[in-house]
Amino acid sequence: MGRLVKKRLNTWTVFLAAGVFLAACLVPGRVPLMAAPDEAILSGVSYGDISGVSKSLPAGERYVYHVRPGDTLEAIAGRFGLPVTVVQEANGIHDADVIVEGQALQIPGVVHVHTVLPGETLSDIARDYQVPVSRLVDANGLWNPDRLVPGQQVAIPAGDGDNQSAAAVTAALPVNQLLWPVVGWVSSPFGWRDGRPHEGVDIAAGEGEPIRAVRSGRVTFAGPRGTYGNAVIIDHGHGLETLYAHAQKVLVEPGQWVEAGEVIALVGSTGRSTGPHLHLEVRLNGIPYDPLLCLTRTRV
Repeated sequence: MGRLVKKRLNTWTVFLAAGVFLAACLVPGRVPLMAAPDEAILSGVSYGDISGVSKSLPAGERYVYHVRPGDTLEAIAGRFGLPVTVVQEANGIHDADVIVEGQALQIPGVVHVHTVLPGETLSDIARDYQVPVSRLVDANGLWNPDRLVPGQQVAIPAGDGDNQSAAAVTAALPVNQLLWPVVGWVSSPFGWRDGRPHEGVDIAAGEGEPIRAVRSGRVTFAGPRGTYGNAVIIDHGHGLETLYAHAQKVLVEPGQWVEAGEVIALVGSTGRSTGPHLHLEVRLNGIPYDPLLCLTRTRV
């Protein structure tokens, strides 16, 4: 008898939970938090072109390094002048000691991929991009820098001539400094998704909830932005920009100065989206970084 009563109670618990969920769906202005993958990269459409960088990769593209025999994550990061934690965060690697041969790693410190022309030497390439030959050798693992093949691709790390070396770029990142823009949970992380780059994080939140600026700055864009839906872009100075997408309503205008924590828009599901959420991007000198690396560890 006791087991029968317990079974009936469990059945009613399931029905009750389902009823609460359906009721939430029917309440005006409230939509279940079920944000799915969005910001699909459509053929022939640039992805997230915010500021553009001289000699940079096309928007949405980053250099991919394939792990070679004997490689360590620390050694790979060192070749590009980056702390191992940056490469680790960019690729969602929890244990820096665990990488495998052939694994594809995104390298955020690379600003260009050069295709070698007939008769071109590594010294020619280094001079054109104002990057030391030694950095090109290290970054590309060139065992014999005198043997370049036409059509070969050479990764160009940010150089001193660009006044934005990889080390300087990394040092300027606001690690653990930016405010959380909304109250919610991360429904899709930064990195590769379905074989394509996802250059921000999706934070699922309730329809109409306030979206706040993560840091003070000047609004450079506010309005419809293709698959991003209604979006806001804020320039925080020193090459740092943030993008807030899929808003139900934008509450600021281009040229307006906003303070950290100020409400700039409302959570929505505009553009390519299947549920209410905020898509947040953080870029430094045009290079996308994982927002979770920059947001404070404690949500507010």
